[in-house]
Amino acid sequence: MLSAEFSGNYTHNIDPKGRVTIPAAYREALGYGFTIGLNNDFSAIALYPVDKWRDMSARLDRIPDSDARGMAYVRLIKAFSFTNQSLDGQGRVLLPAALRQKAGMDKAIRFAGMGRWLEIWDEDRFNEFCARSETDIGALLDYVNDRYYGNPNP
Repeated sequence: MLSAEFSGNYTHNIDPKGRVTIPAAYREALGYGFTIGLNNDFSAIALYPVDKWRDMSARLDRIPDSDARGMAYVRLIKAFSFTNQSLDGQGRVLLPAALRQKAGMDKAIRFAGMGRWLEIWDEDRFNEFCARSETDIGALLDYVNDRYYGNPNP
């Protein structure tokens, strides 16, 4: 299991064939056999190392087949996930056209480290997300502290 994590962000471009060069800072943490999919709210493409994808897949497998609404979520996540991916000799990976379309990607992109996985955003969409989130940073901090740490005011 890899101990490295994804942090920071980098700008880049998608080449005409739909490939991106993964920044060198992320390659070791990504490893071999990773999964390319969409993040949970379909706002970006996500690259999941084997261990993170295994954990996510196990959680999805706990949703019973008889739960139609739960299975709709599973279907969306699994149908737009491509397993056993690897980088080519130049450190590039093809981003499937269906994922680029769902994530609203054109050419300019932003890599964003998410700890245990890596997201790839359309540059404009990432900037808009950050601007919206930064205007509400106090409320976000309160939410995280209250929900996950039981301390609304650190």
